[in-house]
Amino acid sequence: MSMESIRSRLALALLLGGVAGMAQASCGQAFCVVNTNWAMQGVPSEPGSSRLDLRYEAINQNRLWRGTRGVSAADDDSDALEKRTNNRNLIATYDYTASNAWGFSFVVPVQQRLHEHVADPAGDATYEKWNFTRLGDVKALANYSVTNDDDPLNRYGVQFGVKLSTGSHTVSNGDGSRAERALQPGSGSTDLIVGGYYTHRGLTPGAAWFGQVSYQQAALTQDAFRPGSQTAVTLGYNQSVAGDLSATLQINALRKDHDRGANAEPALSGGKYAFVSPGLSYAAAKTVQLYGYVQLPVYRNVNGIQLVASRAFVGGMSFQF
Repeated sequence: MSMESIRSRLALALLLGGVAGMAQASCGQAFCVVNTNWAMQGVPSEPGSSRLDLRYEAINQNRLWRGTRGVSAADDDSDALEKRTNNRNLIATYDYTASNAWGFSFVVPVQQRLHEHVADPAGDATYEKWNFTRLGDVKALANYSVTNDDDPLNRYGVQFGVKLSTGSHTVSNGDGSRAERALQPGSGSTDLIVGGYYTHRGLTPGAAWFGQVSYQQAALTQDAFRPGSQTAVTLGYNQSVAGDLSATLQINALRKDHDRGANAEPALSGGKYAFVSPGLSYAAAKTVQLYGYVQLPVYRNVNGIQLVASRAFVGGMSFQF
């Protein structure tokens, strides 16, 4: 099988989003774990080449969840009754291959978020709503990998970088009420990101196993809010099914710690999650990939009562140049 054929069939295998995770809060932001970083899959690329990935995510958090099960509004005795949070994320990722070992990535998210809740539902109930489209927190990452000279699909490496405080954490609604920090497009923190990954040739030509572990923690914070650190693990398999069409199955585990600080809600943040994410990718041209995935929860154990999504959808395209 030619190297170009390998690239076409493996290009958009799912990976963890070890730098993002699916961060679900009581009513806050969420990102899917799907990652379209080719280098993370051991897919070879020429030094000096670039890739641009444009991904759209749809995550509708409309279910109240306590611990490991769903609850009704009557079970929620908190100060605000959460109704829903619709997340629509457009994420642009630029990857540059500097050498056979080194690569660099820049991730720029734009978030469209609609959130509704009822403040003081047991007293003077007040409906509140936020609806905004804003730049989120940009990430700058580097990865170093070691490749088996006999088989470029056998690769391991490390990734490290930062999440910058580029997204606003002071967005207010039309009534002048500032959204709580977990809902804001930016966390207000600068985070450190470290991780490792491994990929290996699969059972048939054009197939690959992959795995990653990553950790993210806030290093610098603002305005009495420290987002909880995140640890994520992914295992997955990618397989060509017909011509330029490939299928991927990914299993993710995520642990998110409590948010901290005077402007946080520690009791209503953090948890443990597991997802399964099947998907398809299609090589529309030698340097163009189209893809679509669904992310399904198989286990959730949240702190307090939080809004969660029954499923999430991802679609996009990737260009190599």
